[in-house]
Amino acid sequence: MEVYDEDRPPIPAPLRREIEVEAGHKCSITFCIEHTYLEIHHINRNRQDNRKQNMILLCDKHHKMAHAGVIDEKACRMYKEQLQRIPGDTTFVRGVEGDRVRTFLSSIERVLSYDDCGERAWVGDQTGYWFEQEVYLNLQRFFANSFHYEQQLRSYDPIARSVQDEIVILLRRLLDIRNNGNYVYHGGYTARFVPSCPKESPDFNNQIDAQRKSVVDILLQLQRLNAELSDYVGNRPS
Repeated sequence: MEVYDEDRPPIPAPLRREIEVEAGHKCSITFCIEHTYLEIHHINRNRQDNRKQNMILLCDKHHKMAHAGVIDEKACRMYKEQLQRIPGDTTFVRGVEGDRVRTFLSSIERVLSYDDCGERAWVGDQTGYWFEQEVYLNLQRFFANSFHYEQQLRSYDPIARSVQDEIVILLRRLLDIRNNGNYVYHGGYTARFVPSCPKESPDFNNQIDAQRKSVVDILLQLQRLNAELSDYVGNRPS
């Protein structure tokens, strides 16, 4: 039931603050990193029902999707439960968290590697001009199963969790580059980036270099963050 009433009760400032802190001052939808235009959504669509369990912080886009029914009430409650399942900073079990992070690192290695003549190869500095089709499919599968990350791989240790989230954001950027770039797939193992200008144009190679650099910059950041998590695992009991 949707209740729109000019006299609806305002959300008290302390309660609004609790909702914002619960979501970390960003949209509550998994992998959404919007933190600027945020609104409180009433999960049961009754805007007079200002109970904390009935409110969730959403960005403008996802708020509209919730009211359109694209994100339904059940999904909103699941996202709310995910926020509430994250325990306090001191309640995690260090050995268990090491295992979760190890599993996460193995998962990322699978996402960013591909079969190269029977051996697994990590994406290299040519990725950007060429984009390995297997890596592209791996990225799609990873984000199609986002609840697996939230429930099975995401650490309860805030130190590890923040690094994991950075990695996931970078993977999303990598997938967006592939989805939005002018890549042409002719079958086989890779798709090739095609600049928007003629080959004879002086800007042809510049576009290729810029595309490659945008991907390589992400890969370098991923390597650094993976190393941080490897160090984290090295300091945790097996």
